[in-house]
Amino acid sequence: MAEAEVEAAWQAELRRIDATEAPDGGDHIPKAAFRWSGDEVEVRRLQEDHAHHYLRWTFVGAFAVMIVGLIGVGLTFLD
Repeated sequence: MAEAEVEAAWQAELRRIDATEAPDGGDHIPKAAFRWSGDEVEVRRLQEDHAHHYLRWTFVGAFAVMIVGLIGVGLTFLD
């Protein structure tokens, strides 16, 4: 999602939630709250991307170790 789309989604969600709680009906919510929320979403997305990256390389490493182990076992039978 583009930054503008994320901000618009947060604005809509906060207006929906705060419509009954805000003294002015939720029409005047500070823009900084939206920016902060968007930054939080971006940080979470980056953390998820990093976790996926590490998980993928851990799997590749484990698979490579398994292949090397199978080659080693196969070579011991040739002896």
